[in-house]
Amino acid sequence: MNTGFSILAGRVRLRHLRPADLPVFAAYRADPSVCRFQGFDPFSEAQAIGFIARHTAADIPAAPGEWVQIAIARSANDELLGDCALHLLAHEPRIAEIGITLAPQQQGRGYASEALRGLLRFCFEELGLHRVVALVDPRNAPSVALMERVGMRREGHFRQNGWYKGEWCDEYQYALLAADWAAAG
Repeated sequence: MNTGFSILAGRVRLRHLRPADLPVFAAYRADPSVCRFQGFDPFSEAQAIGFIARHTAADIPAAPGEWVQIAIARSANDELLGDCALHLLAHEPRIAEIGITLAPQQQGRGYASEALRGLLRFCFEELGLHRVVALVDPRNAPSVALMERVGMRREGHFRQNGWYKGEWCDEYQYALLAADWAAAG
């Protein structure tokens, strides 16, 4: 197990979720506004407890085909700000999908950009991945701007590609290649 996982990325540190994160994690994962454009519904406290327990000492990255959730904490005081997700594709583990969730009061401060740049650095420089992708609901303008800010390229607009929260939703696919990451470095 990767119990010592830690990546410093500007003002944030990526690390394992911890039981002490529960109050903050449970609050933002229960917030309907946070879940609006996510593939999950608001969490109950029991769901949050179980989720943290599963990810506290999970392998990072997880086995191909499995998702792992990584805490985004303020590096100065270890306060949980949100979490990001990493998933190596089962059919091609040199490609990963990523995602991010930030507590509402932490949004708009640049933490998500720092966290995703740290995660991308890990994916390309530590894991040696070839490609990283992210799916974003086009109505989620802050996430669209975030993906572009960290250097990801919009490669596709998939119309009514997923059934989320009772409706068909469009998705943008963003991607970044290892070669593009290295060239921008």
